[in-house]
Amino acid sequence: MDFFNSKECEWADMEVTLAGAVVTKIRGIKYKPTVNREHLYASGNQPIAIQSGNRGYEVEIKILKGCLDDLNTAAVAAGVQDLLDLEFDVTVTYKKKGNRLLRTDVIVGVQVKEFEYGWEQGATSMEITLPCLALRINPAKG
Repeated sequence: MDFFNSKECEWADMEVTLAGAVVTKIRGIKYKPTVNREHLYASGNQPIAIQSGNRGYEVEIKILKGCLDDLNTAAVAAGVQDLLDLEFDVTVTYKKKGNRLLRTDVIVGVQVKEFEYGWEQGATSMEITLPCLALRINPAKG
């Protein structure tokens, strides 16, 4: 298999599930692991090492208003006020195509930090960005 000449993933080849439900009203998703790092100083004014601290996981999901409405309705049905009170997993599947293998990333313990409604003149839809934190990202299961 030629791993270096595989076809790149296209938006149409991706499927996202939030809390176990496939989301069709999604416009974008970003997720990344982070680590706190800082220079360690001792004698002189140059760092002698780079120290590492805690890991973290950040997620940004862009959805249409109808999806937010559905998520808030599901939250109320679960007995909480809205989406801000839920913890859920997000699964991102990159479908097999040509010689590119199936790949699935699981983002565990996602919690939304905030959401904002907003309209502008001439808009044909409302896109809402959900900044989130997660407990971990389990990458590349295929």
